Amino acid sequence: MRPRGYIDDLTRFRVDGWAADLDDVNNPLAFGVYVDGNGCGELAADQYRPGLEQAAPGANGRHAFSFYFPAPLSPYRRHMVELRCITTDLVLRQELPPLHPVAMPRADDLYRPHGPILVTSGGRSGSTAIMEALRTHPRVVVAGKPPYEVEMGCYYAHALRALTATADHARSLAPDRVTDMAHYYRLGFNPYLEVFSFGSWPALREFVSDNVAGRVGGAFRGIILDYYQGVARQQDKRMPAAFAEKTLPEPDSRFGIRHMFGNTREIVLVRDPRDVVASFMQHGHVPFEEALSDAASTTRRFLEIKAAADESVLFLRYEDFVLQPRETVAALFRFVGLAPVAYDEAEMGRLFGRHGTSRTPVESIGRWRRELTSQQQARFAAFAPALGGLGYAME
Repeated sequence: MRPRGYIDDLTRFRVDGWAADLDDVNNPLAFGVYVDGNGCGELAADQYRPGLEQAAPGANGRHAFSFYFPAPLSPYRRHMVELRCITTDLVLRQELPPLHPVAMPRADDLYRPHGPILVTSGGRSGSTAIMEALRTHPRVVVAGKPPYEVEMGCYYAHALRALTATADHARSLAPDRVTDMAHYYRLGFNPYLEVFSFGSWPALREFVSDNVAGRVGGAFRGIILDYYQGVARQQDKRMPAAFAEKTLPEPDSRFGIRHMFGNTREIVLVRDPRDVVASFMQHGHVPFEEALSDAASTTRRFLEIKAAADESVLFLRYEDFVLQPRETVAALFRFVGLAPVAYDEAEMGRLFGRHGTSRTPVESIGRWRRELTSQQQARFAAFAPALGGLGYAME
């Protein structure tokens, strides 16, 4: 007898390979399967695999095997898997190492920021320039390149929203659809967070608020900080005080981030809605009615934020940033608790050249007077209270 064989692949779930007796090549070999010395089943090397016809003269290629363990092997332990041939002395053996231990972050890591700075704005309002000003500070971490659209905090805020929602079997997932392949690329609300499991709505809400939101939010907070810690290390920004992200004035993103970070500082960047409409019409060829509707919705959001704002929120006008950039940026850094740094006017000019739709930043202020028709301008009469609330006046 000349038994030969090999384990090709070993995972926590299965073992694959081939084996044959080269003197009796078409008589399948049988094996006992042992994990850490304990038997857990048997297999026969009788499955066809292309190429195994070359194992020996006359081989039919049916010499492969694939065996699923009765239960997945633990990823936290080292395992020895042995296939012991029942009729020969052949033993196929392979070790499965454990996962690498999770590295505990050092409490004094030089690259780990403490919390977020949100730049909340609508489109066409200069948020990229504000992010660039923040990026230049040695203690602020900003990921990516202009227009700085990395929004890890917003992503996990929306994930937190889904994971802390109670069951909705009609519009989200039902218990029997959780592993359905049709839902492979989306995750619905947890179908098991339902009232009958807890006996009353108050008990269910207490569990979701105190347990799920706290634990999941805490885990997400750590992941976000891990991400920006890696970015800070790559940029060699030591002792960062904060990371900065853009966000829209949409409540779930803002509230979700604030749930995870109690030390959030938020810069709300506003611009005259009339100029915003003109810019959208020029930049994206957006029809006037669509641009007007978007501006109205964004303005309402800004007013809601302003009505509920506390000392963690700073309202900043685009026009002030354009006309008094150094003073505005210095005030911004004082608000977030950092010493001001030099303002790079040349870089800001280059950014405007790539993103702006006017010849100069100054010419972008009041552009609505030149670019909107008298009929279009008249449509803003209904905006008068909102404009006044943001510091702009009807003319």
